[in-house]
Amino acid sequence: MAAVPAMLGFHPHRSMVLIAVRDGGASVGPTMRHDLVLAGEHIDRRADSGTRATQEMLDVIGYLAGYCASENIPAVMAVFVDDRLDRTVRNPLLLDVEALAGELVATLGSFGVQLSAALAASEIADSATWWSVCGPQRYGLMSDPSASPLTVARVLDGYSVRRSRRELADTIAPGPERTVRAVAAEISRLGRESARSRTDQLTSVLSYVARAPYDSVLDPVDIARIAVAIRVVQVRDALLALTLGDDAGFVEEFWAMISRVLPKRERAIAATLLAFSAYVRGDGPMARIAIDAALEADENYSLARLLDRSLSAGAGPELVREVAESGFGCARACGVRLPGDPFGRR
Repeated sequence: MAAVPAMLGFHPHRSMVLIAVRDGGASVGPTMRHDLVLAGEHIDRRADSGTRATQEMLDVIGYLAGYCASENIPAVMAVFVDDRLDRTVRNPLLLDVEALAGELVATLGSFGVQLSAALAASEIADSATWWSVCGPQRYGLMSDPSASPLTVARVLDGYSVRRSRRELADTIAPGPERTVRAVAAEISRLGRESARSRTDQLTSVLSYVARAPYDSVLDPVDIARIAVAIRVVQVRDALLALTLGDDAGFVEEFWAMISRVLPKRERAIAATLLAFSAYVRGDGPMARIAIDAALEADENYSLARLLDRSLSAGAGPELVREVAESGFGCARACGVRLPGDPFGRR
C-alpha cells in the first residue's frame, strides 16, 4: 500500500484503486483508479438492485473487470482510500466500501478474474492504519511511502510523486497570462519570417530538450521557436520517439513546463506529447490529465482524440509504443538521427 502513490504518480484521496497482480503476487501490472462514490453520501444514486453500491460504481467495476479480462490479468488487489473511513467505526460509508468489495468479488469472478485482497485506509501515509474489508480480518501499519522502493525508483527516473491528483493537474495548468501573451506575440512574429527546414526545427527543439534537466528557464522567444517547430507534423511525430529513451522522464517534465505557457493551439500539441509519454510508461492518471488539457485547448486535435479513445478503450502501453518507434523514421526523414534509433547511422 505504501507503493500506491508511486504507482499512480500522486497520493489518492477518496479513491478506489485496483492493482493488477501477476505470478501469484510476485509482480504487478496496470494500476487503475476511480473516484470513490459511496451510497452513504448519495442515497438517491444507489442502484435499483438494493445494493449499497451506487450505479456509477457498479458501472465502473463492470468496465474495469472487462478490461482486466481483455488484458489477461488473472487477479487484482483493491485499495480503498477515504479520509472518512475508520476501522473501528462501522459507519454507513464503511459498510458501503465492504459492499463494493463484495461487488468486485462477484463481477471480477464472472470475468474469470480473482480479487486477491481488498484493503482500506483513511490515507496513504507513514504509520497509517490499513485493514482488510473482506476475507480474513487483518490490519497493520504502513511503512513510509516516500521510502518505498518504487517511489525511490520513480524519483531516480526523473518523475515526481504528487500529494494529490489536483496537484498533479496543477503541473500543467496554464501559466501566467502575461507570459502566454508574450509567447503568442513571438509566435506571430516568427510566422512572418522565412520558414526553417524541418531539420533545423527538429534540431532546435532537441537542443532545448537537452537543456531541460539543467536549465528550466526559457524566454518567450525560445518557447515560441519550440511552438512553431512542433506545429510541423513530421517534427512532432519524430519527438514521440523520445519517450523510449533513457531521459524520457526529463522530456516529460519539459513538455509539462512548455505546455503551461503556450497559446491554445500549441498547448494542445505540447500537452499531447506529454500525454503520449505518460501513456507509454503506463501512467494512466497523468496521461488522462494531459489528454483532457489538450482537448480543452483544442477539442478537434486529432492525435489527442486518438489517445483519448485508446485510453478510454483500455488499450495497453505496448500499442502506443509502436507509434513511438515510428518516430525514429520521422526523425530520419527530417535528416536527424535520434539516440536509440535501431537503424543506427547507415
